[in-house]
Amino acid sequence: MFDWLFKRGGGTDHASRDDVRRALDRITGIAPQLKLANRYEARLAPVIGTTLAFARELVSALPPPRDAKPDAWAGDAHLRAMFATPEDITEVIGQSTDVRNWFDAHIAPDHVYAVLSSRLVERRVLGAALEGGVMRSDVARTTIGFDDKRIRICDESDDALRHNIVQRVIEQLTLEAVSRVAEQAARRDALQEHRALLTARMQMLGRRGVGMSSLIASTDLAGDATRLQRDFEENEAALAALGSVADAIEMQLQTVIDLLAAPEALIHVTQRTLCINQMNLLVEDGSDECGAQLTIHLAHMPMQPPQTRAVEFVRIARRDMPPAGSTLEGAENWVL
Repeated sequence: MFDWLFKRGGGTDHASRDDVRRALDRITGIAPQLKLANRYEARLAPVIGTTLAFARELVSALPPPRDAKPDAWAGDAHLRAMFATPEDITEVIGQSTDVRNWFDAHIAPDHVYAVLSSRLVERRVLGAALEGGVMRSDVARTTIGFDDKRIRICDESDDALRHNIVQRVIEQLTLEAVSRVAEQAARRDALQEHRALLTARMQMLGRRGVGMSSLIASTDLAGDATRLQRDFEENEAALAALGSVADAIEMQLQTVIDLLAAPEALIHVTQRTLCINQMNLLVEDGSDECGAQLTIHLAHMPMQPPQTRAVEFVRIARRDMPPAGSTLEGAENWVL
């Protein structure tokens, strides 16, 4: 998302007990087996405070919500850069089951606050440009586009939405920890299978040279045994490094603690300011061409695979939600 430098927060001093409790409930909701670990609450609370403080700083730096409404398209350079036409805004809103479900569940509010995310696309093309007072048609230009636009994570107000996202940062880091532990478990299984294979080969080697088989057995039995023994020891060392199955819960808790202690290593935001013309062509520094300044925020998230998405807060009016069934089929399967 932006050029900011994020420092670690001050831990639980900046996080209320309620916030820590809600975060703890979200963590154990994803990984309930952590409740079996020794002193799990006391060990998680300090790093939860660290991540909450970090996430608050991250979220509070994002600009206020923008009204995502078709009738604002003509006068808003940002909306014109993201959406080709006013109808595109309506289409993206209609494709969001999160927005539709929120309005269905909340009859009174006229607006909902949500996160609009998209994939920033930059392409090199040949186009026209003014260079030294002369218009040329064969100049290499960069087009700016926003694909795969999705509106998710809805709430009743700007503050509520930001608080929701802070808690979701906790969830995302917990999911990453669970994924890493699962990878370790898969590697342990593979190493155990390999150990069984090495054991069988060592047993076969021990029988070589017995009876008449000595007539055709390899003369380098000692060398074969040495190589197998080395492979076996390397396998045992790798298994020992992963820990035993009995240590799996403790390992999972420690992985969660490690990720929550340094959230900035996995989740961060960078800011880019671009100057683009009405054709969404990038206006280079020093150019005589007129363009509008566009500031975008790119969120880098630890997903599988890792993703970078342009994100912003938007406010959506109930009246701009098209009737159900009027948008593209299959849109209900879209996710952030």
